[in-house]
This record gives sequence, structure tokens and C-alpha cells, in this order.
Amino acid sequence: MEKQAREGLDSIFLTHGHFDHINDLIPIVSETGAKIVCQYDFTPWLIRNGIAEDKIVGFNKGGTVEVHHIAATMTAAQHSSTLVDGDDILPMGDAAGYVLRFSNNFAIYVTGDTCVTSDMQIMGDLYKPDLTILPIGDFFTMDPRQAAYALKLIGSPYAIGCHWGTFPILKGTPEKLKDACQAMGVNTEIIPLRPGESIS
Repeated sequence: MEKQAREGLDSIFLTHGHFDHINDLIPIVSETGAKIVCQYDFTPWLIRNGIAEDKIVGFNKGGTVEVHHIAATMTAAQHSSTLVDGDDILPMGDAAGYVLRFSNNFAIYVTGDTCVTSDMQIMGDLYKPDLTILPIGDFFTMDPRQAAYALKLIGSPYAIGCHWGTFPILKGTPEKLKDACQAMGVNTEIIPLRPGESIS
């Protein structure tokens, strides 16, 4: 995470334990004092790595917690969640996603790293997210075609593709997602956010 993006950081929502999601977690928390929201199974590893218990909100799928005026509901995701630690492979709970509802009632569905699942229709029906953030890179997660189908199930008016462009093997792009949505008749507007960019 870029240092500028860390300014004002008060919460980090963990979806799973792969290295590209948690390698810089401990130094970022040490620098910012941010609270970590995660599946309960993460908490022993975090405490063992020096994170104070009062900086951890550990809960589980289906549960909702309030963190910094955000109501966060943990959702299902289909992905693995392990960490290579020296010669050991550590289980890091299950992969998950979140529905984040802000004080103005704006809701964001962060699917986490996943393939498309029928659960996404339930998330759309229950929470009616305004924005969905979902992976599009392929190989380790959904490709743009699967992501377009996921958006068809979810029905959010806006979406941002993530988990693409960081490794050469991740070949999905926002443009390919937009094309797949058009081919399927999905009316979600794709916001082509590039790595390192932000919107307000």
C-alpha cells in the first residue's frame, strides 16, 4: 500500500490469508494504528505477530459488526486461505467477503477473491449493494466473463474490478469486464479504476 494511501487509515478488512493480502499488514497496522476486521480464525496469528487484541475485530460469516460507523457483514467466498511461513503452511481460516453499509446507507459488496457463486444473488437480494468490488484477473479468481455473470446476479448499479494487473498471469481488465457485461446485457456501470488510483 502506498504511503499516501495510509493517511487517515482506520480500518483494514481482511478477506483471506494469502501473502499478497497480508505481507505488509503488520507494518501498516504498526504505523497507522488501524483496526483489523477479519474472520475469527485469524486472531491467534495476528496476536502472535504483535497486534493488540483491542485492535482486532474477529467474527464470522453471516455476522455483522460496527467498525468506525460502518456496518460490516461477513459473506461467503470460494477461495483458499493459507500462508507459507518458512517450512510451514498455515491454515488461515476460510476466504470471505464483506457487505459494508455506511452511515448514509450506501452499501458496498466486496466479494473477496472468489469464483462466481449463486450466493451472490442472495447478497444482491438481501443487501442491494450500490457498488460491487469483485476480482476479474482470471487464473486465481474469476475472469471478466464470470465477473459479468456475478454482476448479473448481484444487480448493483456500479462495479469496480480488482485483483488484476499485479502479476502478468492476471489477464482480465476493466475493459474486458465492460465488454462481457455488454454481451450478457448486464447494465452495471464499470468504473475503470487502475492500480494505485482512487475515487471519491
